[in-house]
Amino acid sequence: MKNDRELIFALDIGTRSVVGILAKVTGENVQIVHTASEEHHNRAMLDGQIHDVEQVAGVVSRIKERFESKIGFPLQEVAVAAAGRALITLNGKATRQFPVIRELTTEDVFGFELAAVQDAERQLNNREEEIDATQESNGVCHCVGYSVIRAYLDGQVIGNLVGQRAKTAEVEVIATFLPRVVVDSLFSVLNRVNLKVKSLTLEPIAASNVAITPNMRQLNLALVDIGAGTSDIALTAGNTIQAYAMVPVAGDEVTDQICQQFLLEFEEGERVKCVLQQLIADGADDDFSEANIVACDILGLEQKLLVSTLLATITPIVEQLAGQVADKILSLNGKCPQAVILVGGGSLTPLLPVKIADRLGLPKERVGVKGRESLHGLTGNLADMNGPEFVTPVGIAVTAIKNQSPGYYEVTVNGQPVRLFNGQLGTVGDALVAARVSLKQIHGLPGLAKTVEVNGQVKILRGTLGEPAAIIINGIEAKLDSAVKPGDEIRFHAAKSGKNATGMVKDILPFLKLLPVVVNGREVVAAPLVTMNGKLVSLDTPFVDGARICYREIETVEQLLAATGDLAKIKDTYWFSYFLNGTEKTVPLATPAVCLNGEQVSLASSVQAGDQIVFQLSDKPSLKLNEIVDINRWQGESITVDVNGEVWTLPGKPAVLCLNGEKATGEEPICQGDRIEVQTGHSADLIVSELLYQINFQPVPPEGKNRLEIVVNGLFAEYTTPVPNDARVELTWQ
Repeated sequence: MKNDRELIFALDIGTRSVVGILAKVTGENVQIVHTASEEHHNRAMLDGQIHDVEQVAGVVSRIKERFESKIGFPLQEVAVAAAGRALITLNGKATRQFPVIRELTTEDVFGFELAAVQDAERQLNNREEEIDATQESNGVCHCVGYSVIRAYLDGQVIGNLVGQRAKTAEVEVIATFLPRVVVDSLFSVLNRVNLKVKSLTLEPIAASNVAITPNMRQLNLALVDIGAGTSDIALTAGNTIQAYAMVPVAGDEVTDQICQQFLLEFEEGERVKCVLQQLIADGADDDFSEANIVACDILGLEQKLLVSTLLATITPIVEQLAGQVADKILSLNGKCPQAVILVGGGSLTPLLPVKIADRLGLPKERVGVKGRESLHGLTGNLADMNGPEFVTPVGIAVTAIKNQSPGYYEVTVNGQPVRLFNGQLGTVGDALVAARVSLKQIHGLPGLAKTVEVNGQVKILRGTLGEPAAIIINGIEAKLDSAVKPGDEIRFHAAKSGKNATGMVKDILPFLKLLPVVVNGREVVAAPLVTMNGKLVSLDTPFVDGARICYREIETVEQLLAATGDLAKIKDTYWFSYFLNGTEKTVPLATPAVCLNGEQVSLASSVQAGDQIVFQLSDKPSLKLNEIVDINRWQGESITVDVNGEVWTLPGKPAVLCLNGEKATGEEPICQGDRIEVQTGHSADLIVSELLYQINFQPVPPEGKNRLEIVVNGLFAEYTTPVPNDARVELTWQ
């Protein structure tokens, strides 16, 4: 084999060990050329996360060198999978409303989907407390894939939005994210051994690609890849993968329990667990509960551990592991699946399949361990690949074989380097999401409309349409779904919103004819009166949103004189205005003298083009205050009160007259705009103390009495109690 073009180098970098595979395609089969594995020392990885980059890189380097010595040339690319423990899935939604019904394009729908992904990304940013500390330290997550859950057309579920006509569209997706620290630590290891990433996938995706074939996915199945640090879960139904998840417990918890109970180092506890697993696998039909496994504790003492004791020790932790896996499956699936497939080295944990079946309520034969030997289409060096721990490495290789494009590469977005990794060549949309470019402005929003009311009829003036976003790849115009290659330079110019509706009053009025006339000898061309929100405006006045605009053609002499500005002069001489108790009053003093074509007419007379109007201004007569205000109307009326059986009639109070803040008699002359105040003299404000004063009541108590009891209309009263007309007052000394 002269070069590695036909070879796929796949690595499964797990918590306990690294498994490497060299494979190639032969016809319709995958040929396994070489395999190798090596365990980590000193627990360089915990729960699927690389903690010691140098140590893990050393293990990867030795596996790589082992392969290179067999094939005779250096390996340069590798297919890998990221740990499922870092997998974050969130649902996102995007809704778009259009001013008018329009047909949706592929570009539109793709934009909706990416906006929904960014909605999920915003949710992710708002729940940092749920992401573990290693992820928070970097604070950046990458979307590695999404699936459309459902789409809505004007509120109704629709299979495909493309080509549909709608006013409202909505898309809901399930988006998958990986924290950058998880990916960066993986790439740090590979960079140290001079390996480039040929394909990057997720461990549960890799395992499901080979353990659950496409013709099995119509069934509701759960695949659980149980490793040393994490248990990755994939659910299938309806011919697709429905969800991915993980629980942060796996085989190491069982090993830790053995170490704690019998004072063993971790490597020794792992060896004891493996021996126990092998005993159970080799002697499933034998009674070996009294067999011994020899172990050396941390003090150097040799112990003989009964199998029955070991099983009793690990049973609680196995039940806990089974419970977390089953609960996660039920939470994601909403019900018990039809069957559960277990892969990964941790799936060999004694009692685990049975405990998972019990927790799910499945028959025990519906929960099974699937090893490499159950996979179809594999040939070559398979002798050393027996067991479920080889399913995920094979899946990583098969995933890379089916997709030869790089799983990781870099492009730039507006000069910013962006890393893409999603198992296939990405799109401009993928790059924009990774670069945190807001997709709200993919389509330019139309300018805001304005609504006005013209003589009672509502009119809508629309803003201008927006300009769509501009996307350029290497100087060539592109679209959101355009593919991007390694090294591409992407320039994204956000969409521009349209301009809001603007205009002047004349833009929304019909044609208004002008009226040429002669007024007091001068030629004028009168324009119809137009008001906006009750105020006179010209035709060149800018209108405002929500305005009420009224106009009327010139038909009468009054309307004509109002349009020429002469009506105000006439009113100033023939009408008198003043303020009474804060309210403006206008009083006509005489009939205006107006002539139309030589004949005296009223202001309501009709007028036509060419007419001649003549009016005269009068000398305003002087007025006194009492000619404007009838003071007698404001005087208080008398009231009648029964006091201890005697009827009293009390006169009302006189009114108080003020002119411009000063007391007046009524003889004062008044001017235009004067302010008149009249304080009423009504007797409704008579109180008990005033009543006693007006009837000359002597407040001297008889001998032996000291308190005056006052009753008004049958109710006890005080000196400040009001006394109404026809009241009955009783005064008694107590």
